[in-house]
Amino acid sequence: MSGILGLMDIAKRALAAEQLGVEVTSHNISNVNTPGFSRQIVYFETSMALPSPYGSLGFGVDVTGIERAFSSFIVARLDQNTAFLGENKTIKSNLDQVASLFNETQATGMTELFTAFWDAWHALADNPSGAGERQALLTQAQNLADAFSSRADQLVQSRTAITQQIGPTIEQINNLAAQVAQLNGEIVSLEVNGEMANDLRDKRNLALNKLSELAGINYYTSGDGTISVSLPNGASLVESVHSWDLSYTITPSDTVSILWNGPGGATTDVTSSLRGGELSALVQVRDTLITQYQSDLDDIAQELIAQVNSQHSQGVGLDLYTDTTSSYFVTTADLAAPLINNPSLSFGDRIAAGQFTIHVEDGSGGTVATNIAIGAGTTLNDLATALNAVPNLSASIVTSGNENRLQITAAAGYSFGFSQDTSNVLMALGLNNFFIGDSAWTIGVNDTLINNADLIAAGTIDPATGDHPPGDNSNALLLAEMGEQTVAPGGLTFSDAYQQFVTNIGLDAEDAGNKQTYYQGLVDQFTQMRESVSGVSLDEELSNLIKFQRAYQAAAKMVTTADELLQTLLTLKE
Repeated sequence: MSGILGLMDIAKRALAAEQLGVEVTSHNISNVNTPGFSRQIVYFETSMALPSPYGSLGFGVDVTGIERAFSSFIVARLDQNTAFLGENKTIKSNLDQVASLFNETQATGMTELFTAFWDAWHALADNPSGAGERQALLTQAQNLADAFSSRADQLVQSRTAITQQIGPTIEQINNLAAQVAQLNGEIVSLEVNGEMANDLRDKRNLALNKLSELAGINYYTSGDGTISVSLPNGASLVESVHSWDLSYTITPSDTVSILWNGPGGATTDVTSSLRGGELSALVQVRDTLITQYQSDLDDIAQELIAQVNSQHSQGVGLDLYTDTTSSYFVTTADLAAPLINNPSLSFGDRIAAGQFTIHVEDGSGGTVATNIAIGAGTTLNDLATALNAVPNLSASIVTSGNENRLQITAAAGYSFGFSQDTSNVLMALGLNNFFIGDSAWTIGVNDTLINNADLIAAGTIDPATGDHPPGDNSNALLLAEMGEQTVAPGGLTFSDAYQQFVTNIGLDAEDAGNKQTYYQGLVDQFTQMRESVSGVSLDEELSNLIKFQRAYQAAAKMVTTADELLQTLLTLKE
């Protein structure tokens, strides 16, 4: 159609097209600060020309569609690096909290407590019979034991706090997966006629970005416009309009197991396949890093207990024992097993074939020494039998529930002490020991010493004469010198081993911080790239607004002109 009516039609479609341009531009401006919004562009093309006597005659403008400015490559890389940023950010945050528990700048730092403990042994060596020095030693030992227990407890609490974060994180993942599935359905419904659901696609991409921050995911777009989302091992979180949930459970070994609950009630453990995202970080910090810190702290505490007890058990205090019971026990199931490597004894692997000497003293100071052999097949019952054969001494197994301990009792008017233990059985059973427990959590000072500080073994019994003068400080000196000896884990002193332990925590936090900085830089870079493609520029949109406004005004002028031509034509008819 040509002529005046054709001109009217061209003007009408021009008005509609430029008005649409204004509307799209207004939509862009309105969403300049909307997270995840992609700038939309209205596309025009020339209408099909009409034949005329003078050649093809243009017939105005057509709107071909409204599309969003979007780069799937940039967004995919952004989401990928967002996952790694979320992972390392979460690791860094949690490790910073753990590191704060081991603040060595305070007076109550473990390094200071180690120093005070060894200094107390030096003070006792200077005055072996001093009651004040003995009480001071017990106080410093208890302070050190309490510090171990406190830090072990704080690590447990840190794991508990992380466990409490896992549930809400999984809930967010499940909600976002369900949201993506719902948006898939809405997008398919709207685009069935070939239209683009731009705003819904933006919402879906925003949900995917948030999902990436929580869990490392892979996703791809299907031919129908839906997006399928899966975990790194291929377990599907979203497929078309369906979504599947994650859940978690605590295993008998106190580790977190992340479960994928698939179709048909299928359940798969996906813990080991998690890569990136906050969920992976929480599991890693809880079950790998903090567990390693607990093990390292336990190693230091165990070595302290073993080394101090091994030396203390061979010494003698101002008083001898009239009776004593082992601190550690053998379960009924392991009672028939040899003491060497006995599964019930935390320090059973330190027992070796050898012997120790037990000295039985009468009221007048006369002493009888007896060597007790420990062989490869010696059981707790065998040891009790051997001690029972010592004159004026009796030994028995005392049972409480499933726990079997060795009890040694001297006859009336007699007492006993120990020396020269080459088997380490006294330490492993907890006879004449200084510390009790077998870990940072359980370490403590022997209640027997707390109740009678005179039993602190500052001296030793002369193997030849059985003498043990009150002024003997030989064992206290050996224990005091232990603070400078490389007997701790890693061939270090105890203070150095602890410092290395604290340093390792700091290095792990620093490493996570460096990775966080690296991935933050990548996220910032891809965010800027996304903004350069999809972001709204107010300057550009204002320019477009003026452009469409002026074009609309011109199209309106076309309507006026066509109307004037028509009126002129009607006038001629009159």
